[in-house]
Amino acid sequence: MESIAQFPIREIISKDYRSALVFRAFGIDFCCIGDLTLQEACVRKNVDPKDLVEKLEEAFALPNEEINDFHSWPLNRLANYIETRYHSPLRERVPVIQKFLKRIVKVQGAFEPNLKKVKSLFDQSTDELLDHMQREELIIFPFIRKIDAGGKSKDLLLGPSFQNVKETIFSLMKEHDQEGEYLEEIRSLTNNYSPPDYACNTYKVAFALLQEFEISMHQHIHLERDILFPGAIQLEIQGSINRN
Repeated sequence: MESIAQFPIREIISKDYRSALVFRAFGIDFCCIGDLTLQEACVRKNVDPKDLVEKLEEAFALPNEEINDFHSWPLNRLANYIETRYHSPLRERVPVIQKFLKRIVKVQGAFEPNLKKVKSLFDQSTDELLDHMQREELIIFPFIRKIDAGGKSKDLLLGPSFQNVKETIFSLMKEHDQEGEYLEEIRSLTNNYSPPDYACNTYKVAFALLQEFEISMHQHIHLERDILFPGAIQLEIQGSINRN
């Protein structure tokens, strides 16, 4: 227990993504506090680290043929996967969730002010998220694809789109932190996505969609922040060396 307790949350998740589900079950959000060690995160969330590690060991012992070693993937393959698996579905799902939230706020908002806060947070976070994804698709993903495809010509590496790759990535990573804070606040306002006993089906579906959205975002952010972006920075560094 002592050894794994000293590893950062993000490193544990990177080695085996099944750990993310365990962390979520214990209320540990690896988006916002992923840089903390398991021990530090447990102290902050008032969780017994022994119980958490036991659950992690159980999860790691289960066979899972669907685990992907994303660290071994070429970056262009990972960029394509993220865009197809997360970006496109998010663009489709966001207006659906907004529609459900609008309905329940209209019916219950006067009696439950938290619902208005949830809708406001979701609208703000997704407005920023859509802009965030667009910059990834216009700057970072093309850079990765062209470099990975062997496009290391001087013109490519000196092109205006790729001059600020590192700065753009650092900006995007800060936005990941902000998105994680939005998600954590929404989860808190919704009592961990638990609708009240009197909730109608629209209410229940809205909360279920929000929970699904959070899970998808955590997976999405993990792949970018912990694997894709560090790899892109390394490509940019190598490109700078080649230019010199």
